[in-house]
This record gives sequence, structure tokens and C-alpha cells, in this order.
Amino acid sequence: MKRCAPHLNATLTEHATAANHEMARLMVPPTSISRSRRRHNLVVPIDHAAQGLPAPTSSSRAVAKGIGRMFATFPWWDVSFLVAFFFSVGSAVFIVCGFFYWLPLAAPSTDFPHESATAGGIASFIGGTLFEIGAVFLVIEATNENQTGCFGWELEHVVSEHERSGKASVRYKSEKNACGHHHCGNRGFSRGALGSEGSQRRWEWWPTWHELRTHYLREIGFLGSLAEFVGATVFYINTILALPGVYSALSQGVLRGLYWMTYLVGGGLFIVSSALYMLETQPNWYTPAPHVLGWWVGVWNMIGSIGWTLAAALGYCELSGCQYQSDLTLIWASIAFLIGSLILWFEALDKYPVEKEGHKS
Repeated sequence: MKRCAPHLNATLTEHATAANHEMARLMVPPTSISRSRRRHNLVVPIDHAAQGLPAPTSSSRAVAKGIGRMFATFPWWDVSFLVAFFFSVGSAVFIVCGFFYWLPLAAPSTDFPHESATAGGIASFIGGTLFEIGAVFLVIEATNENQTGCFGWELEHVVSEHERSGKASVRYKSEKNACGHHHCGNRGFSRGALGSEGSQRRWEWWPTWHELRTHYLREIGFLGSLAEFVGATVFYINTILALPGVYSALSQGVLRGLYWMTYLVGGGLFIVSSALYMLETQPNWYTPAPHVLGWWVGVWNMIGSIGWTLAAALGYCELSGCQYQSDLTLIWASIAFLIGSLILWFEALDKYPVEKEGHKS
């Protein structure tokens, strides 16, 4: 078990799948990120590579297949996919928004009437709305870390009343309904003690105060999701104020005290969230994990968060060129967010990653 800090829960555990002597070294290491995104990691020892075990999903062929899956599937019942989808589309909208603000300054000949005030303001609001929705799903995902694989089952049951179940087993060949999360037949999920082995817990939109105090506030993944949600909510105020007819009515004091401040605080909270997500994938707080896919999600989100914070800080600057740099920063920071969100999208669709021992994904 590995911890980033003494008071936090472990971020990595390993379990040997000792079904027989030959397979005793096959391990399933569920980090809290993997649990919340229902990823069933299978670590294949190097000396067992020729015994008919699944090929590592880090190969070029598997990566190409994963990219193709992003264009071919739309699992709307999967909360992890929804998080990645809303953040990806929201980031793309913010890129467009940045160009609406920046192009009139960089290339005045391309300007059209009300480009910044109307098109930019509306794009900003749409992007902020998508980020807020994604952040809500992010917290929901984090508060159902041990049964997020059941999100699709639960949501489809509510919408279409079709019931599904999964087998609580670890398999070497993934199956559609094979899942290590706790399913409970036709009755959904029964509540049990959080964190206890074999416990079963009903899907919840928000944990109880006891669960929050004794478990979730010690989960670095939940803390990262919570910081992201609060940051998105604060930032959403900025996008509302950017709407046409609202921004033009703001006084200089409101611009500085509310518009730019919510932009700045939101970006700062995104930095905190990104740092926590990076820490969760690392063996300790000072060792990077570039071999882990989720670590790169945190890295690109960190770049985007720093960029948004810088763009907000430049809003307080009255020197020539500050607005130009602020709008340009919004563009490249949003591109960084888009890259991180697309990696998250790829990761969310790869439910059964296979790794060689010593090469985590």
C-alpha cells in the first residue's frame, strides 16, 4: 500500500490473483482513480508473457484501437465518460472563445460586429456551463469510487428499467459484464460499511456526513474532484458575468472585485485539483509518474490551470499588450485542458488495461 501523506488513504494497493500456482504473480492494482473510473488493471509478469496472457494495452495497435473507440462509442451511461466528454467539449468551446477575444486584437481585419462582446461572451458561458456539468459528474464519480462500474447499470435502470448484473470476479480475458464492483441482483446496491471487504453500498449522489468525515476527506482523489468542482463553480460566475449585456454594465470595481477575481480564484483551485490528481498517481509526493496515463491528465490540466490563472492575473494589468496576452493565454491554456480531457476520454473507455510488470498505464 502506498500513501502520499500519513493522514490520507492509500492510493495504490496490489492483490495477487492466486487462482493457481502458475498465475500467483498476476496482480490487480486498483488505485482510487482506477476504482472511480471502474478500470480493472491487470499486471502481467514479464516471464509469463508467452503463456497466452493478454497483450499489454500500451502497444501501438492497442492505442490505435483505443483512439478508434473514442470515435465509435458513446457510453452515455458511464459517468467517467461523461466527465471526459463535458470537459473535452467545454475546453474546445473555450478555445473558440479565446479566438473571439484575441483575433480582433491580433488581426483587426478579421473582426466582425460584436465578435468579442457577443460571440465571446456567449462562448464563455457555454464553456463554463459544460465545465460545471463535468465537475458535478466528477464529484459523483469520486463519491462512488468502489461502484462506479455500477453507474451505467443504475442509470439505465432508472431511465429504461432494464436491469443488468455483473460477476464479481477477476478474469484474464475481459467480458462485457465481468466486473469486480459490488452488484446486487435486481435490487441495485445495498448499503454497507464503507471500505470493508465484501461490503455492498447503494449508489449515492452524495455521501453521508459520516462517510465524508471518515473516508472521503482522506481520499486524495475525492479532494481533487472537490477542488475541481468548487473551482468550476467559482469560475462559472465569471462566465455568467461575461454574457452580452451583463459585461458591458459592470463597473470597474465589479470587474476587478468579481469578474477577474472569480477567474483568478477558479484558476487557482484548478491548480490545486491538478496537483492532487498528479499526486494520486505517484508513488510518493516528489517522484513523477510519466509512465502512468492518469498522471499526464494531471500534467496537462496543470498547464491549463496555470494558464487560466495567468490570464486572470493579466486582467488586472493596465499596460499596453496585457489584454492581448490575457486572451492569447486563454487559447493555449484551453488547448492544454483539451489535451488532458482527451487523454481522460481515452482512459475512461479503456476499462481493462493490461500492463507488463513495472510498466504502469
